[in-house]
Amino acid sequence: MALWSSLFSQAAPTPKPTRPSLTFFFFLVGAFLLTLVPHVIELPVWVSVAVAIALIIRSFMEVYRLPLPSTTFCSLVALCLLCGVLLQFKTVAGRDAGMAFTAGLLAIKFFELRGPRDIALIIFAGYFVVMSALLFSQVIELFIYCLIMMWVLTALLRRLQIGDQPEDHLLPMLRWAGIVFLQALPLAIFLFFFFPRYSGKLQVSMGEAALGFTDTVNPGDIASLSKNDAEAMYVRFLSGNVPLVESMYWRGLVLWHYQNGAWTSGLMGATQIPDKEHPSPSPGSNVIEQEITIYPHFQKWLFALDYPVGLAVDTAEPQPWSTIHDGDTLQLPGDDRSKVDHKERYIVSSSYTLNEQTLSKLEEGAGIQLPNDSFRYDSTDRIDKDVRDLADRLWRENPNDHDYIYAVLRYFRQEHFVYTASPGIHDRGPKWLREFLFTTKAGFCDHYAAAFAVLMRLEKIPTRLVVGYLGATYNPYKDIYSVSQSNAHAWDEVWIGPKNQPGADEPVGHWQRIDPTATLPPGEGAQPGSNSSSGQQNTGDELSIQAAEHQPTFSETYLPPWLSHSIDEIQLRREQMEADWDDLVFSYDPTSQDRLAEALGFGRNPTFLLGLACVVSMALCAIFFRQWMKRKPPLSPVENLYATFCQNMAQRGIPRALWEGPLAYTGRVAEAFPEKEEAIRNVGSIVAHSRYGPTPAESASPAELKSLLLLITASQAASSSRDNS
Repeated sequence: MALWSSLFSQAAPTPKPTRPSLTFFFFLVGAFLLTLVPHVIELPVWVSVAVAIALIIRSFMEVYRLPLPSTTFCSLVALCLLCGVLLQFKTVAGRDAGMAFTAGLLAIKFFELRGPRDIALIIFAGYFVVMSALLFSQVIELFIYCLIMMWVLTALLRRLQIGDQPEDHLLPMLRWAGIVFLQALPLAIFLFFFFPRYSGKLQVSMGEAALGFTDTVNPGDIASLSKNDAEAMYVRFLSGNVPLVESMYWRGLVLWHYQNGAWTSGLMGATQIPDKEHPSPSPGSNVIEQEITIYPHFQKWLFALDYPVGLAVDTAEPQPWSTIHDGDTLQLPGDDRSKVDHKERYIVSSSYTLNEQTLSKLEEGAGIQLPNDSFRYDSTDRIDKDVRDLADRLWRENPNDHDYIYAVLRYFRQEHFVYTASPGIHDRGPKWLREFLFTTKAGFCDHYAAAFAVLMRLEKIPTRLVVGYLGATYNPYKDIYSVSQSNAHAWDEVWIGPKNQPGADEPVGHWQRIDPTATLPPGEGAQPGSNSSSGQQNTGDELSIQAAEHQPTFSETYLPPWLSHSIDEIQLRREQMEADWDDLVFSYDPTSQDRLAEALGFGRNPTFLLGLACVVSMALCAIFFRQWMKRKPPLSPVENLYATFCQNMAQRGIPRALWEGPLAYTGRVAEAFPEKEEAIRNVGSIVAHSRYGPTPAESASPAELKSLLLLITASQAASSSRDNS
């Protein structure tokens, strides 16, 4: 019993004045739940359920005015929450863990809601919660939602300030909060454009899971992305001939190492290419400059059309922002903490053909590596004998690299392999290859690319696996190309060296892209894989076209064509609006600010002048706000007449004391002038009703008061004349 009494120490319901009205309480609960809406898909299920149950219990306690639990009980619940977050995330720092912990603590805070201070704390914490949603996504719809919720929270803060009246309604509070927002808008716009911007990069550890593909690709991993329509990036071409949509291969990561049926980048993928050895376009080739806006995928690599011929440049970053690694891939510099954890925009140049390169011994060794060579004592990780026999048979029939490559591609076609996102292959270990080549004969791009690479390496032809995206959706309203996760693709690159290089230490040649899925004929579950809306046609080049299985969308299947087309148009307009938003807000970096400041006459190095201008502007706003708060509201007609009455009575020797209200003062005056007692007391009643009445005073009140004052003044004048006579 002692323990229970310590947890629920209050023996009686909390007195009414210390707790909010039911209307205000439910406004507060509703606003808090709405601030959590953007976080629901990110929060652990148990946190969302616990918050919902806690608020239901708290609402029940508020309706029946039950006693609130003690601080000891709330502390124990908070400790349990901390343990749960630690078990889930292994930390309380970072975006996901911190958000889960904050949401739980605020739900617990509702059980300590005993006064205005607790309400204000929840409201101010609500500002933080709703704006932290922008750490997960920066789409314009979410930004608008955050502004709406800040508007609602400001309205609740206003109600808390002026007093909690049960009859108050939400719309008047929202109207007042909207006025506050409009007043703050000019200053917010000024600070956005002119407050000096930090040109570095804030390193914050988020600890998020990767989105899209990762640096380890198992058979079927990319197939799982085929139905994910989340946007990965969008591209604007700045110069060069824009390639056909069907031939847009967006290079992301090169995988060299094959082990236990999975491909990884290995040591070669971590090797940075020196600046002097960066790839260069072949003479006369088409160099294409792209501006890429990439969404966070929490990995190190960046994307570019094959092949990047220069570093990716972010104008907001003063230091080198990217590096080129073996395999001609772009990556962020630094350790594993350097990840694309927020929306980034960069410019990169690419070419489809490069100058001849040399193949180092390390690259050659990595390009022909197989489990039997690196793990000869591991009996479980071996290439199946039937797979080896297939490769040897095809090589005997086609005993040179070029013919062997096309023999493997013909094998896929002649044996009626099917391109599908549901191949039915369940073994993700080394046995998947035999099952794919001889049993199911069905797979997605990663199955075909991985099988092709193994067959090449069995005959000592250097081959590497490339993962990225293929194709795009053209938006004619903004002239941009959108790439979604469903465009994820895998293909191969084989080393093609000129003949007659016997004994060369480092053979000269180039890496040739081979896309095995291009060999599948139409009609066997394979359709052109681009999502183009620009009307561009297939090029017909079998080594540069993906044969992808098209999955009909809900609108294509169940909606009439005109409605499906309208939905597509709305989506394109939405992408246009988001691109415009990014151009105005997201891409406004220190360089853009410097150009604007220089155009306005601040000079070439405007940081100091901009900072000074911002400080002066904020100081002027603070002075104006202070003076505005000091201003006295204009007196109503009733108050003006009452002030005249008080002045006249003071001249007659009956001044009003500071503490006297209208009823007390007029009662004292009436005692001094008994002949007009009723009229004087009516004056007090009219003023008191105007100030404290439950409804606004009637429009006739000023006229009635004026007539009473004239009557009193005339009577006093008559009394004075009689006294003088």
